[in-house]
Amino acid sequence: MTNTSDNFDADVVVVGGGIIGGSFACLLGQAGLKVILLDAGVRQVNSLKKVDARVFAITRASEQILKKAGAWRRIQENEIACFRKMHVWDENGLGEINFDSASICQPTMGYIISHQVIIDALQEKLLDMENVRCIWSASAAFIKNETNAMLLETEDGLQFRSKLVVAADGCNSKIRSLANIHYHKHDYKQSALACVVTTEYPHEEIARQRFLKRGPLAFLPMLDPHQSAIVWSTNPDHAQRLKESDKSVFHFELAEAFANELGEIKESSERIVFPLSRAQAEQYVQPRLALIGDSAHTVHPLAGLGANLGLLDAAALADVLIDSVSRGRDPGRLQVLRRYERRRKGENHSVMYLMDGFKHLFENETQTVQWLRNLGLDMVDSLPIAKHAIMKRAMGLEGNLPIIARGRS
Repeated sequence: MTNTSDNFDADVVVVGGGIIGGSFACLLGQAGLKVILLDAGVRQVNSLKKVDARVFAITRASEQILKKAGAWRRIQENEIACFRKMHVWDENGLGEINFDSASICQPTMGYIISHQVIIDALQEKLLDMENVRCIWSASAAFIKNETNAMLLETEDGLQFRSKLVVAADGCNSKIRSLANIHYHKHDYKQSALACVVTTEYPHEEIARQRFLKRGPLAFLPMLDPHQSAIVWSTNPDHAQRLKESDKSVFHFELAEAFANELGEIKESSERIVFPLSRAQAEQYVQPRLALIGDSAHTVHPLAGLGANLGLLDAAALADVLIDSVSRGRDPGRLQVLRRYERRRKGENHSVMYLMDGFKHLFENETQTVQWLRNLGLDMVDSLPIAKHAIMKRAMGLEGNLPIIARGRS
């Protein structure tokens, strides 16, 4: 499919070899495009030596993307946990909502997979692809649009000419900065604490989330029936105190905050803390440049959508580029890239502010608002049609999905 001439080192240079950039490079490579993947980090393969506190709730749409990227089959069955049900409730009231994949004839709502497991699978796939060249410990220093090509130079002096540069280098994207694209950022003044815990009672493959006044607390079921990955959003001082607490103190406070839903906390892994913000790039594209994943946007983690939105970006841009190249069109032209921006920017913006709405709704301590939101949870829980529609959309079974993200009919 590719028609790269001798004047180009690649059709596309992808900057950032994380889950989003790696998946995108695999999708293009599978379609026959010539790709160079640059990453500032050191390559790590099969590097999962300890419990990974960073896990992702992978939707069914993201499952399809990883399958079509060729990475899914490289993840071992004993590295994938399923969640078949979800239970959400409010600290201030009796309102709750329950979802069950069986109610829409699906075997699972999604999967819980550690960050490093996905990275390892992607890197193994990338190394098997003859038309994808991976270069680690390479940081971008300079980009220049030469009209018919984009020139990228690394800090070590390496130069690459391609038809398109795609930034997948995270929320502090160097490529976005070099392109002078403004990043509208809102600091939530919250941090999230993450770790893996062992509980007294089994999780029964149920993802649970309790909305507290400081922020949501989620327990995500791991493969071990007594292990869950937690993400606790709270104010920064509280998050730091939780991180530095003795295990016994942390375990007691965590169990209490979760209303002892899974009994005592028996053990926990290393705790990590990261700041929370919402952000959106003013532009997703310029001539011969495109942003995907966190380089384009970030959202609150309360619904676990961050990585899934990034994978949808990767799939949507891959759809557009593969179609353009198959028609003999230049994939770096602005008219081509704007098709991707139109598909994803508005969708990401809507999700971003929907998460904002949920965050503010559940943090509001006004008695009337608390009563109304608990009533709302109970009402939705009693309406199967509404619940099924929410589930299908959240799982990536319905909606305006990229072709790559769609499963077989």
